[in-house]
Amino acid sequence: MWIAAGGDLHFAPATKVAAMRAELRAAASAADMVLLAGDLTASGRPEEAASLADACADVGAPVVCVLGNHDRRWEGGAAVAAALRDAGAVVLDPGSHVIEVDGVRVGIAGVTGAPGGFAGRPVWGLGLAAERRWRKAAATEAKALDSALAGLSGCSVRVVLLHYAPTQETLAGEKPHLWPALGSDQLAAPIHRHRPDLVLHAHAHEGSPRGQVGGVPVLNVSAQVIGKPLALFDLPDEPAVSSA
Repeated sequence: MWIAAGGDLHFAPATKVAAMRAELRAAASAADMVLLAGDLTASGRPEEAASLADACADVGAPVVCVLGNHDRRWEGGAAVAAALRDAGAVVLDPGSHVIEVDGVRVGIAGVTGAPGGFAGRPVWGLGLAAERRWRKAAATEAKALDSALAGLSGCSVRVVLLHYAPTQETLAGEKPHLWPALGSDQLAAPIHRHRPDLVLHAHAHEGSPRGQVGGVPVLNVSAQVIGKPLALFDLPDEPAVSSA
């Protein structure tokens, strides 16, 4: 089966909605589902959310999303989530969703994730209180991801959809002092525990396209990394990437 995935679209009023809709529909026409890894708008404002929803409506394949930090800048992401749901998309905030493809149950477990850093890389310049808030938020998101994955035990294929990175490997290329703001190793714990088939994230615009957590492939699908709004990935043979 084929998954069309991307993130960091950063829709703004100046975005050419027709062109973006054409990109989404072209990818969706070759895919069994579309997975969007957050930062879909520039700042989460209602007008951005409306344009995004217009582009995502009726693309021809199920659309499943998580929100990113930019999407949450306006009222915690309420406008973006509502607009996407009105357009027929599924927003995992957090949660899980199952899509049946040719008799195969594909489960998607999604959370935004959080910053927090990685073992051996201290969080510089935040102050102790802010660092504790980051780590607490990452622990909460990891717990939510664990719960979402636990609910997908009956699925033949399981995909994790995040905004923040669960591994340093897909952050290579970003300035190291920024890594704590781009992800957290706490998000890796439920991946180790449940061993899904694939993990997708965005947020690291200058990062690397591929990594792994305990042998589970992790793909950075930021539009800035994949070079287009969406790329096509083949499952269960992933990580093979279509040139389409």
